[in-house]
Amino acid sequence: MNELDLTNTQAVIFMVVLIALLLYMNHRDRKKSGKIERGSAQTIETPSEGLSPDYGRYIQFAGVRPWG
Repeated sequence: MNELDLTNTQAVIFMVVLIALLLYMNHRDRKKSGKIERGSAQTIETPSEGLSPDYGRYIQFAGVRPWG
């Protein structure tokens, strides 16, 4: 690691610290996404009574040419 002007020992320590930091961040991210998934599993979505029954029907027609 000549660009940073580190000795071999310093480079090894630097790499170990970087790997440990990445592992910690990965662990934290997995823990956070697990909480989000558990929270969303408990949420029950019910359709609103005020919506039209044809709401979202345009999705079914995506890619259909009306004039052949």
